[in-house]
Amino acid sequence: MKKINMKHDNKDRIICVSDFGKHRFYYQPVGTRDRLWLFDTKNYSGSVFAFFRKYGRCLDGIGFSMTVKEMYEAGNNHNAKITKILDRIPGQVEYVLRENEELIQMPCLAVHKNYQCSYAVDRAA
Repeated sequence: MKKINMKHDNKDRIICVSDFGKHRFYYQPVGTRDRLWLFDTKNYSGSVFAFFRKYGRCLDGIGFSMTVKEMYEAGNNHNAKITKILDRIPGQVEYVLRENEELIQMPCLAVHKNYQCSYAVDRAA
């Protein structure tokens, strides 16, 4: 399984929500309630759902979540669908972190125009 290279916390959560024949994955940084969308799958997979149910925590009937550390410890379970999902998550997390980092670090530019006009012109006589 690939590792996340961007600056992150191992307590950040990966959330799997099963919704109308597909899975939606979100990234939630620790200490925030913001969920950043990672990706959707094309089809529903019972093995992916069972993996997150077995190793994750239930989120009030919405879905299941795992910390990044728990995801690394659980491994790929030798299932092709789970392996494909777990290999895709780190790349998407890096993309989302990179995109949000650029938005956060962009300075807020305030343009102040100075319209002070000076009519006093120094002339040499």
